[in-house]
Amino acid sequence: MKDPNEIYSETELTPIPDGPIPGPFPPFPEPIPLPIPPIPRIPWPPDWWRCFRRGPVSGRYEGPLTTLAKATGFLDLRIDVDPGYANSPVMNRISGDFYQLFRISLPGIPLIEWKTYTESWIVDAPKVVWSRCQVEITGIVRFWKGTHPETSVRVVIPWSTFTPAGPAEAIFTETGGGTRTFSCIRKSDSFRDLQMEIDVCASVNAEPILPAYDTTWHSTRPSGLPQRGLTINESYREAGVSVTISPDRTIIDDSAAEFTTWSPAELHDAMETHFSQIGGGWPKWNMWGLLAGTYEIPSVGGIMFDAAAAYGGAGEAPERQGFALFRNHSWFNNLVAGTPANQDQAWAMRHFLYTWVHEAGHAFNFLHSWNKNRPDALSWMNYDWRYDNRNGADSFWSSFFFRFDDEELIHMRHGDRASVIMGGDPWASGGHMEAPSAAMSMTEGNAPIEFLIRSQEYFDFLEPVDIELRIRNLIDGLPLTVDARLSPEFGGVVVYIQRPDGKVIQYSPIFCKLGIADSKILKPKDVSVQGEDRYSEQVSLSYGKFGFYFDRPGVYLIRAIYQGTGDLMVPSNVHRIRIGHPYSKEEDRLAQDFFTSAVGMNLYLQGSRSPHLQKGMEVLESVADRYKGSSVGAKVAARISSSLNRPFFRLKDGTMKKVASPDPKKVLALTDSAVKLFEKEKKRSFNIPYRKLVETRVASRTALGQKAEAKKELATLRRILGQRGANQPVLDSIKSYEDSL
Repeated sequence: MKDPNEIYSETELTPIPDGPIPGPFPPFPEPIPLPIPPIPRIPWPPDWWRCFRRGPVSGRYEGPLTTLAKATGFLDLRIDVDPGYANSPVMNRISGDFYQLFRISLPGIPLIEWKTYTESWIVDAPKVVWSRCQVEITGIVRFWKGTHPETSVRVVIPWSTFTPAGPAEAIFTETGGGTRTFSCIRKSDSFRDLQMEIDVCASVNAEPILPAYDTTWHSTRPSGLPQRGLTINESYREAGVSVTISPDRTIIDDSAAEFTTWSPAELHDAMETHFSQIGGGWPKWNMWGLLAGTYEIPSVGGIMFDAAAAYGGAGEAPERQGFALFRNHSWFNNLVAGTPANQDQAWAMRHFLYTWVHEAGHAFNFLHSWNKNRPDALSWMNYDWRYDNRNGADSFWSSFFFRFDDEELIHMRHGDRASVIMGGDPWASGGHMEAPSAAMSMTEGNAPIEFLIRSQEYFDFLEPVDIELRIRNLIDGLPLTVDARLSPEFGGVVVYIQRPDGKVIQYSPIFCKLGIADSKILKPKDVSVQGEDRYSEQVSLSYGKFGFYFDRPGVYLIRAIYQGTGDLMVPSNVHRIRIGHPYSKEEDRLAQDFFTSAVGMNLYLQGSRSPHLQKGMEVLESVADRYKGSSVGAKVAARISSSLNRPFFRLKDGTMKKVASPDPKKVLALTDSAVKLFEKEKKRSFNIPYRKLVETRVASRTALGQKAEAKKELATLRRILGQRGANQPVLDSIKSYEDSL
């Protein structure tokens, strides 16, 4: 019998104390012979029965921030310090993801709740102290991205004889004294949860659809390999991921006579068509698999086809959502359902399992073992023949214990969420320390609004970069009041830009404006009049506090976070644009004069007649004239023209005096080519700048007494926007302005 005051880590002890034993207890299976010999007295504490551990502590916990009364913080906590599942190695790590939790209670509908991911962290070598009633885990937190003060964490997990471990109390302490405490209930003995959907082509719709392999079926195996039945679910369960495969399965008709093989584009289209979870907000813990016939390269037995980089760029769509297996590959010629009758059939089922697990592994952002300089790794992600070429025939299967290697397990269980989750966006790549953590924000659950970035996809060199920000009510049956100030100057929207070199920076406006919220009611999304459920605003990003943000040719990725008045957080989509190269040496030389603070400030201010910025205004007027037949000239002219419709005042001798009068004639001359280009170009992305330019010109024509011409321009604007599919409220607003003249 162990000393009761000793520290120990056994899974369960069954002492026999003296005196009454708390109950009730199940009856003994057999009568106890009498008389019972006397039991020697042992000094167990009175509450000994409360403090013997029932099951492991490792697994996933989650819970809210408890430090503040109205806190919205939320923690997804992963503990990996003792065996949680059979054949599941312990990685001796703890990790977690921070979220902000939001709730909206509206009359007549259920509580709306969602959480927004902010950042991830890990403790690489925690100190673990086991005691009689609890375990205490401490260590230094390493954040995957961003700059943070040194932070330590202390996690205390209690247990008793009759209940599982938990709740876990996690206390984070920053250098300088800042402390956050979370109370996390135990959710699972897995570290991640994944939903998998598997569809099948009609030509190969015969059992076995999914693998089921007993580790003793094939004679080539390691000495000491534990006997167990392995499936996709069980293989990932041992890795620490709970996989649920949907019982609903779509049968894809591939019977067309001329259709014999699959291409990557066809696979991606099939996923877009048949994956029930393809819509909604990505990233998320969902994966799609397809059992197909034959790939266009017949030697391919499986493929993780869903990577945007394969199609010439990043950011167009989520990545790592889907994969496929090809049942007609020679590997699976001997595949049979049930118990194999010979070694060839056992080999086929083993390779069937291996291929499913391997291809799904790529969706967790796993490279092949040799791509990670680990060619001798005994992992699902290695190739058996590559390993054998280095180590001898059959050496892989003679040594492979049907598991991922330790580095892969750490990544899968404890890696930066953005780089592990399916559809993880490009912000996850690179791991730049300067990347703001909010740039990786992702939404889980049903946010009440949609926040969308739109613009043209290609900008000429020197062309001002404007984007459209749109918010939309996603609630059925109820209106939603939002702060409609979408300019970053008001602080309710934060914009992040990934430059061509991979660096992620936050756009900082020149001005920071403090003011009363511009409350706008968005109608329910099921309103009959299209457009009343949304609001859009054009935002210029060309120039800000730290200069020009798009001064290099290449691909840029833009993401924004809508915070409204600060009571919610909704990330936008990732929007990709490309900045073109200079067309000529002359244009390249012009960049020397263009990318200056004087020009940038004029773009930011929509033109200025200050003598301090006169040179910049002259450069922009020259560009508008030189490129008047292109979007560069049109955008520049539209950008600076509105300043010419207003008088300009300067402080002279202590008094504000008008130094320049409105010049409506110059406005019309400067923008004549621009308005014609906006009318001719059938781009929806030009709708907002076209409307703003017409309104500027209407103000000029009205000032000149040209009301008939002003009405004509508004009528033309309304007609063209109607042809481009503008929403009715927009057209009604233009008509109202036209009627008011």
